[in-house]
Amino acid sequence: MNISVYYGRAGSGKTRAVYERIRQVMTDCPGEPIILLVPEPATYRVERELAEFMPEKGFTTVRVVGFGRLGYQVYQSIGSKGAGQSSLSSFGRSMLLRLVMKRKQKELGLLEQATKRPEFSSVLQQLFSEFRAFRVGPNDLERGADSVKNKVLQKKLRELAICMAAYEEEISRHGERDIDPIMEIVEALPQSPLMENSHVFIDGFHWFTPTHYELIYTLFELAKEAVITIDLPMAPKALNLARRGEHLFSRPLEIYDTLVARYGSSINWVGFDGKRGPHIVQELESNYFTSPSKQNSTDTTIPLIRGYNREREADAVARRILAYVESSPEARYRDVCIMLRESETYGDTLEKVLARYGIPHFIDRQRPMKNHPLGELLTALFDIVRHSYSRDSMFLLLKTDLMPLTREAVDELENYVLEFGIDHYKWERESWPYLRGFHEGQDEESHTDAPRRARVNKARQIIMDILSPWFDFAAHSEGHTGAEWGEQLYGLLETLQVPERLYEWAQDAETVGNQESKASHEQMYNAVISFIDEISMVMKDEVLTLDEMMLLLEEGLSDVNYSMIPPSLDHVVITTIERGYSQWWPKVFVMGLNQGIFPQSMGDEGLIKDKERQELADAGITLAEGALPKAFNENFLLYLAMTRASDSLTLSYASSGEDGTGLEPSLVVKRLESLGYVDKPIDIPLSIAPDTESDYVWRPLQSLSLLSERWGALFSGHEVNPLWWGLYNWARESDTYRPRLGEVSRGIRDNNDVPVITKDLVNGLFLSKGYMSGSVTRLERYQQCPFKFYAQYGLKLEPRRVRSFGAPEIGTFLHANLERLGNYLLDNNKQWRDLNEADQQNLCRSVAEEILQENQGGEETSDAYQKAIEQRVQRTLHVTVDRLVEWSKRSDFDTKYLEQDFGRQGGWDPIRVPLGEDRYLRLIGQIDRIDEYTRDGQTYGMVIDYKSGGAHVTAQDVYYGLKLQLMTYLLALESAYGKTQGESIAPAAVVYSYVKNPKIPADAPISYEDAVSLAKESDAWQNSGYFSDDIELLTHIDNKFLSYGSKRGPYVPIATKKDQTISSRDMRKVKNPGEFDVMCRYTNHVMADIGRHIGDGQFPIQPYQLNKNRPCTYCDYNTVCRFDSSRNKYNYLSGLSEDDALERMKKVLNDGNNSNDSNNSNDGNNSIDRNKSNVASISNKGGENHGG
Repeated sequence: MNISVYYGRAGSGKTRAVYERIRQVMTDCPGEPIILLVPEPATYRVERELAEFMPEKGFTTVRVVGFGRLGYQVYQSIGSKGAGQSSLSSFGRSMLLRLVMKRKQKELGLLEQATKRPEFSSVLQQLFSEFRAFRVGPNDLERGADSVKNKVLQKKLRELAICMAAYEEEISRHGERDIDPIMEIVEALPQSPLMENSHVFIDGFHWFTPTHYELIYTLFELAKEAVITIDLPMAPKALNLARRGEHLFSRPLEIYDTLVARYGSSINWVGFDGKRGPHIVQELESNYFTSPSKQNSTDTTIPLIRGYNREREADAVARRILAYVESSPEARYRDVCIMLRESETYGDTLEKVLARYGIPHFIDRQRPMKNHPLGELLTALFDIVRHSYSRDSMFLLLKTDLMPLTREAVDELENYVLEFGIDHYKWERESWPYLRGFHEGQDEESHTDAPRRARVNKARQIIMDILSPWFDFAAHSEGHTGAEWGEQLYGLLETLQVPERLYEWAQDAETVGNQESKASHEQMYNAVISFIDEISMVMKDEVLTLDEMMLLLEEGLSDVNYSMIPPSLDHVVITTIERGYSQWWPKVFVMGLNQGIFPQSMGDEGLIKDKERQELADAGITLAEGALPKAFNENFLLYLAMTRASDSLTLSYASSGEDGTGLEPSLVVKRLESLGYVDKPIDIPLSIAPDTESDYVWRPLQSLSLLSERWGALFSGHEVNPLWWGLYNWARESDTYRPRLGEVSRGIRDNNDVPVITKDLVNGLFLSKGYMSGSVTRLERYQQCPFKFYAQYGLKLEPRRVRSFGAPEIGTFLHANLERLGNYLLDNNKQWRDLNEADQQNLCRSVAEEILQENQGGEETSDAYQKAIEQRVQRTLHVTVDRLVEWSKRSDFDTKYLEQDFGRQGGWDPIRVPLGEDRYLRLIGQIDRIDEYTRDGQTYGMVIDYKSGGAHVTAQDVYYGLKLQLMTYLLALESAYGKTQGESIAPAAVVYSYVKNPKIPADAPISYEDAVSLAKESDAWQNSGYFSDDIELLTHIDNKFLSYGSKRGPYVPIATKKDQTISSRDMRKVKNPGEFDVMCRYTNHVMADIGRHIGDGQFPIQPYQLNKNRPCTYCDYNTVCRFDSSRNKYNYLSGLSEDDALERMKKVLNDGNNSNDSNNSNDGNNSIDRNKSNVASISNKGGENHGG
């Protein structure tokens, strides 16, 4: 046995010496086997390098292997299976461990609670793997428990020993061995003919576990010659370090110490002091990575990039890679490596950026598969059972595209289910009976919604034929054996034709060149089949409940990853330092030098803490290093990363994360700056600076994608570099790139201007009968935003209907209750005041239950939240009725009309507003309630509109046409009263009366009765609107009106002075008959004006803004209009006092047609067409007849 150790710093020539010695062995000892053991990720590159190094540019007797490949070749040579080909995967072993913990749970104390956590089996599996790697078994743990003084650690070690012993026993029962894979190779090596007269070379490693050392010892003993390389800065004896664990080279020193202890003076030490890489990298390697570090003595520095964020950092790296590749005919992408601390932080960003620049690349990482459709299918299948066909789990399943429904059918089904509130066990019904807009007495089969219902029920049946058997099986409370679960899952996958579907997807992906997608489909199916196989085998006779199966599924899916093979020979390598530390490249970029990223933060200490590891080491049980040695190892990894370049090294970091939060540079960056190894960072801003534009033009597709940003600058009034016009003209002439130019130009040409709609189209949409029929709410919508009106009433767009019991539904429910209660009173010739408390309670309960039953289609409410909402609404109804009864008792007004229609069959005549050209508005509506009182032969009317939210009206709102409802109702009342009674009715009030149970703040818990008293004293229940200025009339609306004085009452919320005149602060709430008349006639005028603009086809995207109020906040159509303040303008309205608004109304009405120009010049902000004319300054043709 001849052992040589080649030592020297990184790049000193050790690997080249190994290659030379291999070449010499091939010459001197032809035919004798040679094994070159290197880290697994480096095998391909080393094989290629070694072949290039040989005179014949190839070899036959050298095996370039990693530990795994060495084991495979050894087992093949002796005809054995080996641990590397175990029938149990890591997940299978994890399942066995979970089974062991379940059986041993009663014997555990300290770990008992931890065993219930789903991730604990994985944690324990990793710890047991560490134990095996360091040759620690259950007996060693028992011995450690006897040796340590820490009582908690003693208990922990004994319980771990129980679990590990039971686990080893269970493993052997399944015909497996709980042996470290490396130790199994050690056992097989002496039997292998590969070792006969072999020459063993070990290169590129920086640390080993005890089992690795056992393998190395065995290789050395069986080999004719052995060579191993170590990264050390000088002769090891000269280091003479007392605290080697805290040295940069602590890991290589550990190898040195172990080999010396084993072989002593029989080792042949060969030192190397060569240099690799540019002068600055050599300087860095020899002077920065020493203790203490030395100042840079060269006149060169390492480039340092500071990106605005990680994408800009990656973009800068990509452009430098292209500059390198195009700098010389010999330059290749494979010369470049991007070195990361870990691949998850930068992986997706780099792939996106490099693809944009057309740079071939390969990222050496595993991709998680949990979100693959097949993974989601399995998750949803179990969720459906756990959550009893919940809507979310059902559509998670259906949207995997692995169910036998088209996506269109799934979308239609989802719309139907949301609209009718179908959830949970309603999926199990034979059929769903719901029809949109169906009323009692209609024929169901001929109903317009019947075809949709038929399609939806057919889709539901297809799904439930598959899911019902699965649900019945999986919901079984006692569970099933693993074999039964496996059989059921196999059957489902076959029924759904999952293998065929995934094969089709893989073929489609291959057709379009998407190798990643192809790999994900193929590998995911194999992983899932393996998962089901292992459940069937490992848990064959073990009864598993639904919850236990879900935990196994979650764990199994989290372990499923798919990997890619390199797409070509010539590509940029993206790797982590721990996988690429044994290789080198001409050009290296070390990215992500941010605090916590590189060097990496240490994270959780795990089940055995650092302090406990030290106690175990003192007791003679050595495990992997704790946090402190790992921190020193981070510096060693940095040393390796920065010495991988033979030509140039570039460092980079980001100054902010994806969410804009600031990121700190690593302390390494600051130290390199202070010692002069790097210059001031090259800043890469978020957007392209004007003087750097040419740096960004590299590839046609990538450069064209930047055009939209540049043209955006042009439209903002900035000068644009001729470079971009040149690119545009070139692409326009190119058949290849013209389509892409069209795509990027679309964004520039895009605008959301709404052209004036043609007269024919307007007539077809709104005036097909010569008139436009609708409620005043439609006209208010136009004033809020013309486009919103057009989208809702012209295009008839509507948000997806979702059955709920939110604010709108609550308001509708309360309205319906009050209507039915009120009609009961009118039918029995009663007023609210005639109800006693018992009548109130009984009526409210019976009517509420009746209407709720109708809303639910005769179904019971099963949702607890829904029931709570309904109870709250019923309480609100009781409170409201109680208030209405009290008001009625204090009022001389009687309710005469409830839910009074106008413009509808059986109701009053519509309000007719002429528009000219024989066209007119036909306004329809429904007034919640009208009360009347007669005094001295004059009848006074009070219009009441119930509101469940906060609603107020001002003259300003009327002037701008934003709130016309109350005045329109007054118009309808006056017109109808004149026609039906032959006399006039005078306005007493137009009122919003609130239907709500307000929240009242209190300093401490109070009784319900006290809360009601507080509510009555607050303004939460106060009516709002306009009232007559006739004090005496107001006392008939509320007999106690004057008793409130300056405090304001709930029904007539107007404060009075001591002399019983109206307080000045509430004068805005009262109107004399002339002012009511002005507001009514002006409302008619505004409606005519709006009607004419609709008739002219004017629907611009121009929402109003008044006192920071905008209609966009809760608009259903903002995704359609895509309002953008940089290209769209609000219709800014100026705030007006009550008196100013009334004066403007009078002026408009008095000025008539000839006043347009003067009004426009005085108040140009308030324009209805959002270009030139004021809403309130358009002449009123035919609007004089304010009764309609």
